[in-house]
Amino acid sequence: MKILKIYPTSRAIRNERLKQREQDTLLPTLMRVDEFESRSIILPELSMVDSLQRTLLLQEASNFDAFKSLKINRELIRFFTKSDAIFKFFEELSHEKVSFDALVEGDAYVEFAEHIEVLEQLLQNYEQLLRLRGMSDRVFVPKSYRLNRGFVERYEGFEFYLEGYLSYFELGLMQEIAQYRPFIVHIHTSKFNQKIQERFLELGIELENDAMVSFDLQSKQILSSEPNPYKINAKVLAVEERLAQIPVLLESVQKMVDEGISPDEIVVILPDESFKAMLQLYDKFNNFNFAMGIDFSTTKHYKQLDALYAHWQSFSAESHFLLKKYDIATEKVNEVNASHKCKIGEFFTTLEVLGLKQNHKDIIESVAQFSRVFSANFMSIKSWLFLWLKKLSKITLDDVRGGKVTVMGALETRGV
Repeated sequence: MKILKIYPTSRAIRNERLKQREQDTLLPTLMRVDEFESRSIILPELSMVDSLQRTLLLQEASNFDAFKSLKINRELIRFFTKSDAIFKFFEELSHEKVSFDALVEGDAYVEFAEHIEVLEQLLQNYEQLLRLRGMSDRVFVPKSYRLNRGFVERYEGFEFYLEGYLSYFELGLMQEIAQYRPFIVHIHTSKFNQKIQERFLELGIELENDAMVSFDLQSKQILSSEPNPYKINAKVLAVEERLAQIPVLLESVQKMVDEGISPDEIVVILPDESFKAMLQLYDKFNNFNFAMGIDFSTTKHYKQLDALYAHWQSFSAESHFLLKKYDIATEKVNEVNASHKCKIGEFFTTLEVLGLKQNHKDIIESVAQFSRVFSANFMSIKSWLFLWLKKLSKITLDDVRGGKVTVMGALETRGV
């Protein structure tokens, strides 16, 4: 049978492929859940909006009188800080299939009825702007998609290794697929995923708690249910300062190695991935391999651009000092009018004149994509730099230093 197995992370897929090498059998196709979802749906004649472009369009959509009641500054830089929260709100409503009317009727939100009406108008304006450009946003996917039957019927069945949470939209999509093909779900139930268990119970599927369960979403039949045999032997240590975790971590890793555990078998899990920046400072001998990659924002090139932006914001003695610290020619910077409005091509030409062109492969690809998305926009050089820094802050570079002890974020451990 041609089976598609769906996993939460790329690392879970790599682990499964390692196991498959030991088997002499026809291997199934493996796919990450986000790719599976994107390939399972079709958005009629629409392209998805870029993550930065969506904020600019939302800013444009907010240009109506009632929006002032929200007291959100519409100036680009300040609007950016609020836009993430607005989009998360819209996405949660959409993917959980909650209407604005239902929200207003809820007791918890009744006093915010006026603000909710303003947000509803904002969303309608935003959708209209997208439609005029032949685009859509993930906010509107649940109400505009249709099932990609060609993709679904390519397989004889699906197996989904569920870790974490499913929205009503995601669950509904899988139910729709289950109308055409068997759809087996594997889940480790526990007190931490009670909510998803309740969602399956709404479908008539009752799952045993603290067990390794497999069931068919098509027939709603439990295929297997075994008590979870895994136990965590955890030692909890308390420290007064956040940085004090690092010596404890280094000592613990060294103790494991001294006890004969191979460094390749040791994994450090960071609940807060931003902590990796501090851990890197103490990794003098490159013992760690940061699976989540190295943030481009830690590189000299990014800090040069950030220093330039800070200088154009304040023109202070401190910002002037930072320009010199990061080897930026201040005389050339003084020749640039940061308020000058231009197209994207002129902005990148300005960076090149300032000696701030970056030749890394990932950055060259980002320049091309950024230039294509914003080819029709016209704004100040300072505003372009703000957007470009936002783009660069999302880039991660592979950690190629060769450390043997793996460091990963908590979400990356799903399915491993």
